[in-house]
Amino acid sequence: MRYYFFELLACPVCKSPDLVLVEFRVDESRANVDPAKVRCRETCYLLRRPAAQVPLETCAQCVNKDVVEGVLVCRSCGRWYPIIDGIPRMLDDKFRKVKEDVAWLTSHLDRVPEDVRKLMKWPSLSSQ
Repeated sequence: MRYYFFELLACPVCKSPDLVLVEFRVDESRANVDPAKVRCRETCYLLRRPAAQVPLETCAQCVNKDVVEGVLVCRSCGRWYPIIDGIPRMLDDKFRKVKEDVAWLTSHLDRVPEDVRKLMKWPSLSSQ
């Protein structure tokens, strides 16, 4: 998923747009996109700062970056959502495959910073 799309996401459970992105794998591929048209409005997820502080030249490089694997964590409710094959798996609790999600994250947990791990509440990593 391209960085400029992350600004459009919100937690499907609590509806908060305050999501923390942790990338495990980012690929680069040429995107035929005008950076001025897809420029982030509020927050630059690539640099983790207000979009107004990011020059357009940085956006021109960013449009070619694709988050292939990672995790999104909601700061409000603590739910976390895997990003697998470039697709954020942001499902409501009743539709999630909890055992699969937990197994996937457990295999990547060493790549999640401790401060982000502390935010993660559901599903609990002991849900296996």
